[in-house]
Amino acid sequence: MFNTDYTFKGKHANIVTQLTSEIDSETKFKLFNRNIDVLIIAPIVGLLYGVTDTRDDSGQVVVENVKKINYQQMSSESYILNYNYTLVMLLHDKNKVSVEERLNRAFKYAKGTPEREECDKVFESYVLGGINKLKEKLLDGAVQVDDYINNIFNFISEYNERYNQDVKEEDIIDMCTNH
Repeated sequence: MFNTDYTFKGKHANIVTQLTSEIDSETKFKLFNRNIDVLIIAPIVGLLYGVTDTRDDSGQVVVENVKKINYQQMSSESYILNYNYTLVMLLHDKNKVSVEERLNRAFKYAKGTPEREECDKVFESYVLGGINKLKEKLLDGAVQVDDYINNIFNFISEYNERYNQDVKEEDIIDMCTNH
């Protein structure tokens, strides 16, 4: 899945554009530097929040709302992308599907087989759902840089509350102010 160009289309391309655009020209502040950074984090966000979506293949997809990640970037980040893919395949439907089948999804199915194509669709659905969730958590309601920073803080705090009770709010504030 990661040995070719990857393209976001339609509404998801528009969201990726917002996530990777300069928010403030003076500080050059961006939420994500590259489209591939969104591709790396989105499936994990989608999985953690249990949200999926389908590709926007509506007739409204035009050149302006297509965002591409070239093969070279895909190749250079293939280790983390493949790791995320494996993670999603192991955890998707973990309460409904046997461990053996989840291991097959993660490691066995060869490219070009119907089983692998179905797994790729599942992974991409988490990517697209994660993009929607990133929009909701990071972009919605933000107008000024401070709004975006508050959204980031709230998103990290929510993650901390849900998944990591060992990190304290003071540690997050300290990380944000010292770097």
